[in-house]
Amino acid sequence: MTLTLATLVGLAGTLLAAGYTVPQFRKLRRMTSATGVSVAALACSTISGVAWTVFGILEHELWVALPAVVAVPATAGAVVLAWFRGGSRERLWLPVVWLAVVSAVGLSAYWVGSGPATVVLGSSVALLVTPAALTAWRSHDVSAIAASAWAMMIVDAVLAGAYGVLADVDANLIYAAVATTGSLAILLRIGIPPHVHARLLRLPDGIDPDVTREELELAA
Repeated sequence: MTLTLATLVGLAGTLLAAGYTVPQFRKLRRMTSATGVSVAALACSTISGVAWTVFGILEHELWVALPAVVAVPATAGAVVLAWFRGGSRERLWLPVVWLAVVSAVGLSAYWVGSGPATVVLGSSVALLVTPAALTAWRSHDVSAIAASAWAMMIVDAVLAGAYGVLADVDANLIYAAVATTGSLAILLRIGIPPHVHARLLRLPDGIDPDVTREELELAA
């Protein structure tokens, strides 16, 4: 019974992985500006997806590897779109450091086991949600951020946590906690009215907080 339930949860998580990564990619394709979207966050997410895939294969956990596999194409495509459409290029050193850390931890698993990899991969989603949340909270225009993607990430985190409990995968439990916290922070920012955010973070003189960047470009 437990195995069957774990399989169903894993399958649902796999389907949802595509669901929460595709909206951001599609929204970036439709828009001319990627304002408020962090290139570093998307790059880190892509690297993490590859790492989760390898981890799942080595641990013989199909429902750990498969969700990562289906999510990587959309996140990688979003990196390219965000880069060429004016996404935030702050903290671009982060993906480079993250790639080095993941590689080092992966190699160390041959000598010290999968313990460090479990902690690092479980926490890896912080490299997506932290830059994304910081960029969102510092941006006056968040119209390029797909709220549905972050809402679905919360659901994905719940499913990942459930699978972690059922299949005894500790990395999933860590992932669930971090992903939920970060996604809620981003959704909170999206839900704050422009005039309220303007009081929290001062706008440049002459900028109307209720006008988006695209509207300003059209007016110009």
